[in-house]
This record gives sequence, C-alpha cells and structure tokens, in this order.
Amino acid sequence: MQRVQAVLWTKRECSLCDKAESALRRIARDVPLDIELATVPDGSPQAERVPIVEIGGVEVQAGKVSEFRLRNWLKERGYSDAAR
Repeated sequence: MQRVQAVLWTKRECSLCDKAESALRRIARDVPLDIELATVPDGSPQAERVPIVEIGGVEVQAGKVSEFRLRNWLKERGYSDAAR
C-alpha cells in the first residue's frame, strides 16, 4: 500500500492539537501514514481553526478532530486497515 502524507497544522499550547496528533499516530499504526507537524503563525486566520488535518493535500478536518471520521475518510479512499 502506498504511503500517504498527513499534515497536522497546530499552534502553541493547543490541547485539541495534542489530541489530534495522538489520533493520527494511532491511525498510523494501521495505515502507511507519514505525519508532518506544521505550525500556523500567530495572528493567522487559520489559527482560529486549528488543529487542521490535511491528508494527501486535502483538508480533511479542522477544529475538533475525530479519529473515527479520519479512519472512515481513509477507508473510503482505499486504505482498508484504517477502519480498525
């Protein structure tokens, strides 16, 4: 199975960002997922939407990230092990 790139946009002192990273790391145990952490600059309009998860260049979720929805999104795109 081909590896897929995930980018997690975060900001400092963001508990939702920490939870989103944990969810991505759990998913990466089942799916060939490379996770890159990126920081949204302070004052950026995106800072109000973090965490933001992009997978394969597509924004998948923003705000409160759901591991269940991420897994379903991946499964719908052919990553069958994602639904565990």
